[in-house]
Amino acid sequence: MDRIQKFLLKLDRDRRSIYMEIFQDIRILNLGRYDVQPLKGFKGLFRLRKGKIKIVFTKQNNMGFIVNADFRGGVYKGI
Repeated sequence: MDRIQKFLLKLDRDRRSIYMEIFQDIRILNLGRYDVQPLKGFKGLFRLRKGKIKIVFTKQNNMGFIVNADFRGGVYKGI
């Protein structure tokens, strides 16, 4: 089981469906309504913040790929 699946299992059903929708938006790079910023010190990595949760992703070939998702500070471990 990868990190993203473990993160999703920590959430209740309602939040899980919200974040699954956000993951789909990242996949198709529909990011206009989110707080997205590039990560300092990492070329090509971005972070999306929604409440206390941050999602780190990269963009390649007009698609978004999620690297990690977790609560605040824990998201940057292992990048």
